[in-house]
Amino acid sequence: MPSKIVSFFHPSVVNGDLAVTPLFNAAVHHEHDLRAGATPGAQGQRFRERVEGIRVRLIDVQSATKITLRVSLDAAGDECVVPDVEATISTGISTATKGAVAYSIKLPLYQSAVGAIGKLYLHLKADADCTVDQTTITWTET
Repeated sequence: MPSKIVSFFHPSVVNGDLAVTPLFNAAVHHEHDLRAGATPGAQGQRFRERVEGIRVRLIDVQSATKITLRVSLDAAGDECVVPDVEATISTGISTATKGAVAYSIKLPLYQSAVGAIGKLYLHLKADADCTVDQTTITWTET
């Protein structure tokens, strides 16, 4: 009987306030290191993993209703690996100033020779000013 193949899910969580506006700004991004906490042999290697999903938490929604996400291999946002995808903000039930969006990516990503080893950058824009304080990438080992 063949052995069972098991998937291992990993989170990459970045905290820090981002002032999100209606335009992408290269200076406004979260840097995720998919190699942080990896086994010593994998720490210095470029990744080839499957990004399952991305969650964005907002602490100040203001009048924003939608957030657009772009994922790149570089901080400037020029080496795009996940093109722009938009999601509607779900606000809190008891606190409408807080909210979140989630994106189902389900995409294998293979890091080329571009960019810092193991890094993905999340760039955000919204239909109105708002503040993001946390982003999470959930990925699967391949």
